[in-house]
Amino acid sequence: MKTNMNRKGISNVVATIILIAVAIALAVAVAVWVFGLAGSASKTASLQVQAVGLTGVSSGSSATLTLLISNPSSSGIGINGFTLGSLSCVFSSPVQVPAGTQGGQLTIALTINNGAFTGVSTTSGNSANVTGSGGVTVPSSITASCSGSQTAAVGIQYSGYVTTVSGQTYPFTVTASS
Repeated sequence: MKTNMNRKGISNVVATIILIAVAIALAVAVAVWVFGLAGSASKTASLQVQAVGLTGVSSGSSATLTLLISNPSSSGIGINGFTLGSLSCVFSSPVQVPAGTQGGQLTIALTINNGAFTGVSTTSGNSANVTGSGGVTVPSSITASCSGSQTAAVGIQYSGYVTTVSGQTYPFTVTASS
């Protein structure tokens, strides 16, 4: 039997260099993938919603919900509606919050019937009594379709959220005052 003892492979140095090159290439590929995901996540539209107040609750017929809204993202966002406790309302046209808006205000007049919030009050032209300032733009003939009701009482803290056209929700809490 004859053995072939003169067989040669690649040297240890060349093998090590090839392994290091492959490891570096994989590390670069993973880094590009990770930073690519992080970059796209930072461009996602997002709102910051803070309830300023829920006033006029003891008046018996209407109350005013005031929200402070900021949009630090690079794209505009449309607000499709809101929920306050068990009351849910959807706007006929989205309220626009342009990119870069800081401290815009959205004011919503709520109707109170039999001690409960039942909807958004309307103006003389039958459009919803919703106003915006500081960059928040409300369409002139906006209406609101509401379902459910929420007991209205002074001193109670209510949870709610704003819903965007894309379906994202942004929570807020507010305490009712007279």
